[in-house]
Amino acid sequence: MNRLIIFPIIITIIQLISFGHLYYIHKHGSGRFPADFIELNILAVCNIGVLILAYFLYYKAEIKLNIWLAPILFALITILLLFGIYVIMWINEYK
Repeated sequence: MNRLIIFPIIITIIQLISFGHLYYIHKHGSGRFPADFIELNILAVCNIGVLILAYFLYYKAEIKLNIWLAPILFALITILLLFGIYVIMWINEYK
């Protein structure tokens, strides 16, 4: 397989494993420490790196591979989910 095709597939698999681990931590984690929220923050920061990488390898590439849309979509979902959680926390703080 082409190296350009394998790279977004590996990123997508890592993102799916991270989502699975985040769900497992949320369901079976300790109630005293918000490990799932901290892990979501770390995952969002890593996904900003994925978006920067996708900018150079997808948007600026001569040959655009549609397989890059999967990691881009997962990265945007993660960042928007974290942003939504911060908005909810901000609204609840000033009620």
